[in-house]
Amino acid sequence: MDRKLLDQLKKKVQAELVKKERETLEYWLQELQKIYAKKHQTLPEFKADVRQFMERMKNRLEVLKTKGL
Repeated sequence: MDRKLLDQLKKKVQAELVKKERETLEYWLQELQKIYAKKHQTLPEFKADVRQFMERMKNRLEVLKTKGL
């Protein structure tokens, strides 16, 4: 394979990976900001929302581990 073509493909793949990672982080940041913005009356309410958020993240990670992309 041509070295120049290989370098172009590497750059394209790297750019796509960075784009996907940025989109993923933006999504989870927005979800966390929603929890932060809520007007929790008690600490247990806040902790319950954070626990639910963590469970969603764990579930997503498990799906990615078992089924891949």
